[in-house]
Amino acid sequence: MEDRQIAFISGPIDTGPDGSYFHTHYVTKINDAIQRDHDFVIGPLPSGVDAEALAYLLAYPISPERITIFVTQAEDGMWGGQFRSMGVNLEVVEGQMTRDRDAALTRASTYDILRVRTKDEARAFYGRMWREAHITNTERNWKRRRGIAENEIVEELEVNRSMGCFSDPPAPVKEKRLFSTIGA
Repeated sequence: MEDRQIAFISGPIDTGPDGSYFHTHYVTKINDAIQRDHDFVIGPLPSGVDAEALAYLLAYPISPERITIFVTQAEDGMWGGQFRSMGVNLEVVEGQMTRDRDAALTRASTYDILRVRTKDEARAFYGRMWREAHITNTERNWKRRRGIAENEIVEELEVNRSMGCFSDPPAPVKEKRLFSTIGA
């Protein structure tokens, strides 16, 4: 009998106004995991990939018993009741830091579903708030699974290729109109 496979879904806390980042980079991999009857572990954030993954899984629908949300004690106080009312499993971890929670998620799972924004994507998305060499929690999760030191530099394209994103779709190009149509 094959060991139960458990996917840790992680990603940015902001996926854009229409969630296109999630739908572009996560849905196919989540669908594959659902078809293979895998279970899922997710962080508790009420926005971004955590929230979109939970909503997607529950709408699919898969049994809430196949989903476990990991929270710190403080997060349990804020959101635990809401998750319990959904019927998903809730795991309260020791420690108060998101790193403690994410390390527990890695230990409880067998593989990752994640993607790291490229430098160009991050620069365009965050604008003046973008910081060179910032290590995201998603990148930390990927490194932790592989035993790579947090301060070791790994290009985001290498991370994404290892996750099966061999040729990420290009960012959408906004069409420039030379003339406007009156009455259209």
